[in-house]
Amino acid sequence: MPGLEIPLFVKNMGHEIIGFILNLSDKESKSIIDGSLAPNEIQHQILVEYINICRQLRIQAIDLGDVDFALFNFLPHLLQNNRHVFNLRHEQMGGQRVEIDEPDKVVYLLSKLALEIYPLFLIRATPSSRMFKQTSVYLMPILSRLPDHNLLLKEIQSDMSLSKMFSKIDASEIETIIQFSASTGRGSRLELNRIPAGMITNAYELMRLRGEFSKTALISAIKEVTEILRSAAEGKLVQVPVFLGFHNVGLKKDTIIETAWGFIRSYHEGFLDLIPPEAKPQLGGEHQILGFVFESRYPYKVKFNINDIGDWPSELTQARGNLEKLQEDLSLAIALSIERDPPVGITPSWTLVVDPISPETSISWRNHPMSPMPPYLCNEEDYSVIKNWCTTINKTEDRKIRIAIRRVLSSINEKINPIDGFVDSVIAWENLFGGKPETAFRISMSIARLLETTIEKKLELQKRINNYYNDRSKIVHGDKEITYEEAVEKRNECLKITLKCLRELYQKRSELLSYAAADRSKRLLLQ
Repeated sequence: MPGLEIPLFVKNMGHEIIGFILNLSDKESKSIIDGSLAPNEIQHQILVEYINICRQLRIQAIDLGDVDFALFNFLPHLLQNNRHVFNLRHEQMGGQRVEIDEPDKVVYLLSKLALEIYPLFLIRATPSSRMFKQTSVYLMPILSRLPDHNLLLKEIQSDMSLSKMFSKIDASEIETIIQFSASTGRGSRLELNRIPAGMITNAYELMRLRGEFSKTALISAIKEVTEILRSAAEGKLVQVPVFLGFHNVGLKKDTIIETAWGFIRSYHEGFLDLIPPEAKPQLGGEHQILGFVFESRYPYKVKFNINDIGDWPSELTQARGNLEKLQEDLSLAIALSIERDPPVGITPSWTLVVDPISPETSISWRNHPMSPMPPYLCNEEDYSVIKNWCTTINKTEDRKIRIAIRRVLSSINEKINPIDGFVDSVIAWENLFGGKPETAFRISMSIARLLETTIEKKLELQKRINNYYNDRSKIVHGDKEITYEEAVEKRNECLKITLKCLRELYQKRSELLSYAAADRSKRLLLQ
């Protein structure tokens, strides 16, 4: 049997689709792509067929000027007897066809359609491709050709909850429409025939964002999206998944940490296809991804009456602010968990709120976010500490020290110039222990009293704190200049002291957090 040369553009489409078609493991499919494993005769024939299909579609796409766009646009149409050809080859090679045990007719039909196009989700898009920005656009043509599509549209129209979305019902699927305004700020007009593609797209993204990629995970996500949409159609306020991407701290592969606020997950390859290139995390040693993803819940509501111009409930108008506080809390938990010099910081990179009625991905991101702190790769001992700190912060009333927290996090996560970071770290002291008169004295004495036990150590620390405070004042007023290296040293030392104070306050002296800074320092010093 002659050797098989796999074109580079086919390799770039990923090993997952080849593994699926040939019913191979990840390891086996990767070995076939890199040439270390030779396919048997039947595998060879099917692989040649797949390569020829991709070549022909690529040639057809050249005249369109965007080869990747056209290739993904053509691939869904490879049907034989209402089955996608990739599914047929998978089953020919011994792959099992999933039996859907689901009494809910909408979920059942959505799942059937989703499983028929499941192989398309395995194809890796190039960074320039719009595959995952407009997934539903690619899916609509193939879904409309499958017999279950029309059955699904009828089930949606007759569903007691989902039918309440429609402002106009017509015999034509194009004239049966939804006009909506979502609390996420998105609104549009949707025809009935666009809804299945949108629901499957949301389920696919939800599955992939959670690091799960299987047929059963896709069915589970479809069920979740359907129930969320039903509740929204009923006019209820629902909690939808929200995902936050952070840079600069990595987790070992397949790590999941359940916290008081949600789930921290390590990145995986499937994640990276959904994120704009400008927001992707960097790679560290041994190709470790220096970032992680956090999943929580976000309040969500939809208005289907275009004449409803009333205000959104306060829980919805405050949702964005609450999400920002959640980012602060998580960043603080990690900074307190990992006692490194310099401290560990995480940089917010992107946010994705799962919008169950919108047919397109709703993701916002920062271009190439940077952290002033060196990256950090967590070890398994860190995971339980992070979880415990999330619990501690969640149950502690800390509104009176929020300025201190924000200044610390600004220094750790945002201020690239170390002088700015040094200034912010000292401002945090003022929010913790400041007050007139004699602010410097109050701060230095309070920190020394909180952190040290012997008189000698208290005096030594009090003197250092006082010197840092005076240096900050001179720098701010232009009376003193320091080098970059001096600024880094002062910033790191002041942050180290501030984080020690926060650990003590949260873990041992939480009763002091209910007081303003002046009263807090007074009570601390008089004890």
